[in-house]
Amino acid sequence: MSAIRYRDPVDPKDYTRYASWVRQLVGRSGTYVIRDAGTRLVLYVGESHTGRLHSTLTRHFQGWEGFTAGTTYDRFGVEVAVTALDGPSRGVVNTQVQLIRELEPTDNTHHTGDLDLGEDESFDPDDFADDW
Repeated sequence: MSAIRYRDPVDPKDYTRYASWVRQLVGRSGTYVIRDAGTRLVLYVGESHTGRLHSTLTRHFQGWEGFTAGTTYDRFGVEVAVTALDGPSRGVVNTQVQLIRELEPTDNTHHTGDLDLGEDESFDPDDFADDW
């Protein structure tokens, strides 16, 4: 896999806003990696293959509760990389699985085993759909 570029998710001119590159993720699909900005330890790898990359990523920087709640990070203490932008659903999910295996993020609890999506014709993106 080619190198991925980590960036600050916060707008450097207005700390109350997300960086312009994050705001440009609205309506897009892709895979994202969150790492600690100080230690560079990879914390989490996620994806959205349903055109909700912006909201899927930024919810990690806000308080959220309920069945779909996940890990929250201090947006001032992390860096984020995005990849597989606007790829087919299978490609986005496969990229997430591959990155989890390669980067071994501390906070992922899924896709660490022998999952292989391969070219299975029965692939159904709804099997990976967000429930929120």
